[in-house]
Amino acid sequence: MNSVCKIISLVVALVVSKGGFALPQKNEEDCISINYLVTNAASVAEKGRYRQTLAITDDFDFSTQGAFSEYIAHQRKKIFAENPKAHLPCPITTPISDQLYGGRDLKVIDLIAPFQVDPRMQAKSNTEKKHDTRGVLLIHGLTDSPFIFHDLASSFLKQGITVRTLLLPGHGTAASALVDVSHAQWRAATAYGVQSMLEDFDTVYLGGFSTGGALLIDYLNQQKISLAQEEQIKGLMLWSPASQAKANMAWAAQYVAWFKDYIDEGTDIDFAKYESFPFNAAAQIYSLMQLIQPANLTDTPDIPLFVVASEVDQTIDTKSTLRVLEHWHNNGMRKTQHKDTLIYYADKAQKPVLSSSINVIKPELCTHGDYCEALIGIAHTALTNAPNNQHYGWQGIYRNCEHVFGTAYYRTCKTTQNPILGETTAHGLQAYPAMQRLTFNPYFDHMVDALARFLDSQ
Repeated sequence: MNSVCKIISLVVALVVSKGGFALPQKNEEDCISINYLVTNAASVAEKGRYRQTLAITDDFDFSTQGAFSEYIAHQRKKIFAENPKAHLPCPITTPISDQLYGGRDLKVIDLIAPFQVDPRMQAKSNTEKKHDTRGVLLIHGLTDSPFIFHDLASSFLKQGITVRTLLLPGHGTAASALVDVSHAQWRAATAYGVQSMLEDFDTVYLGGFSTGGALLIDYLNQQKISLAQEEQIKGLMLWSPASQAKANMAWAAQYVAWFKDYIDEGTDIDFAKYESFPFNAAAQIYSLMQLIQPANLTDTPDIPLFVVASEVDQTIDTKSTLRVLEHWHNNGMRKTQHKDTLIYYADKAQKPVLSSSINVIKPELCTHGDYCEALIGIAHTALTNAPNNQHYGWQGIYRNCEHVFGTAYYRTCKTTQNPILGETTAHGLQAYPAMQRLTFNPYFDHMVDALARFLDSQ
């Protein structure tokens, strides 16, 4: 309650008499107040205030296979040294931040760092082998951070599952860190994360959003895991996995990156995600996606799939995702094939054309939230966040208006009291040019219930 009061007080203090937003004084700056840099947004973007890392520090050596607690400690040091927002106060709480840090005042670093949360709340030594335990590894998407899993992590904890998250190389600091990163580094991080799970837990689940999903598909296909490990991994959960870019010219990013650093240069005022997007990042995810095309998925293990996708996703081509799902589903003599599940968000009544043995769940139309009338499609950026998320949720602090940055619609998108919410389709933008890109899942509770049933069936 105190956090909510702080947020309300700060917002009221920032609103000026004419309805605009004032630039906060230096001593007032925190992860909330920077969201009201509307008047000076172009200047902040031009100067790259939050786009450049403060320093360059050593990456974690994944080849050492150090304890996960050592990994977390290293990543926190790296975030604090490199991220220009890491030290900012951030009075945004989640059930996960409450469990990790109690009631202490939070900083940005606390919300974006990788974490482990144990439902039993019992301290364990780094070397102690855990028996009869279940754990899930969650890997975020391109430009994101582990904050996008705070809401989902709570649902896993309620089922008695320990949650671990990775912070992919080039993330959690500033967008400039993605200018030179390679997908080989992401794959090394994924291998470390999965192997640490297999060593530390008897039962393992793996989950990834977007790029994180592609990395897990790639790992399970390329690493030729043993039959014992295949038995150990009870489920693969994918939220809009990066299968193929929606943009037709994604392949060209690798060549443009030789001459230009950024596709988009934003304000980077979102503490949990980069808004600036380097060409190299696009090039690396394009190369990664080529590895998981159905023609290259020759050794997929017998692990059941839980996939969540939106028909109107404007980042990832959902039809390509469905092809990957179909290929995995029908590859080899699978004993767990009947458990494969797809949650499909679409406006049309019909379900996607898939094998009848795939459990397809299509939620009913949104009717239970004040936001339902404002919805015009489920965005790529929406799937993992709950409507009550203080940052990304309905009436949350952050509004995603990057699709109209640099236009007259940007300020309207950021400040209007009743924004239209949805995916940035051509039709949507034509009808509502100042719409806000949706950053929470209106069907979050429905998805969590379906996920719980999927996990219980393993």
